[in-house]
Amino acid sequence: MKGSPKSARFREPASERIDLLRGGALVSSLASSFGAGLRETRLTAMLGYLAALEPGRFCELFGFKGTPRSVALETRHKQDRSDILISTTDGVGIVEAKVGRHDPFDQSLKYSARWRVLLTEHFPTEKDRSRKDCRYLRWRDLIPVLKILKKSTRSNVRFVSHDLERYLTEHKMIPKTESVEIYAREINEQTTLELFLHGQMYGCNYEANSRLPEALYYAPHFGKLIARNYPGIHAGISYVAKIESVEVTESFQQLCEIACQIRGKAWFKRNSHLILPVKKWSWEKRKSFLFLEPPRLVFNPPIYKGKLQKGSGWLSKRVFSFDEFFEAWGC
Repeated sequence: MKGSPKSARFREPASERIDLLRGGALVSSLASSFGAGLRETRLTAMLGYLAALEPGRFCELFGFKGTPRSVALETRHKQDRSDILISTTDGVGIVEAKVGRHDPFDQSLKYSARWRVLLTEHFPTEKDRSRKDCRYLRWRDLIPVLKILKKSTRSNVRFVSHDLERYLTEHKMIPKTESVEIYAREINEQTTLELFLHGQMYGCNYEANSRLPEALYYAPHFGKLIARNYPGIHAGISYVAKIESVEVTESFQQLCEIACQIRGKAWFKRNSHLILPVKKWSWEKRKSFLFLEPPRLVFNPPIYKGKLQKGSGWLSKRVFSFDEFFEAWGC
């Protein structure tokens, strides 16, 4: 309109970011906006797209040699479709991804490839790792690359790497940056006590919805019975140990293999007398095992569970902050 100031002609309405909801739940990533559940197809699509943007970094991570030429998703082969196929000047590499602990090795053999990468939470045995041109990676192994790519000068690389990390974190595929500080459980028998004090390990039944994978430290609560039978051990929470790794095992044999891989065969030979009694546990259910740094005596006198909860029964709460511990200790 004649005489109108220029600033009024192109004025845009003020806007700000608002929350996106799906089915009443807050959506925290682009991948989650397509649905609440964890889907392998979404993960491989994002990973494949990112690999196409930064092929050199991912070929190095996957162990694919040569100069990258192309990246393909869901390539149809004679028997099935591969998740991610990367062609280089030296050959073809396949990435087969699973969100659980399933071993996709047999499935990967359906595809003709020079190299195979199995992206899964399955803990490979010594036999698995000895396979030629086959590499096992866990989802957490993507973290170093994603951290680098989040600082990229290209906005699309920054966005996708950040969104993939958020989606993986949201579904507990990789640990959160801000994790639960302390995971606490009862120790009331000799095997678990000696394994903790001398083997720097702790084992319990696996729980699907546990926040244990997020925890940074483990703190055992010693019961009165174990305190009476072992000099120097007092009822309550007195020790705290940093968690090095949390592993899920399906058998005693697999536990031994994992212990050898994490601590080394020499360590396992010296400490096998601590682990051998675990064989007598019921193995009908999977177990979670914590591999710990040396326990430190932090609270003396110990924290009594009655100051952390109502009553003196089994710990009804298993995750705590250091502030909660120090507050209960000072009561």
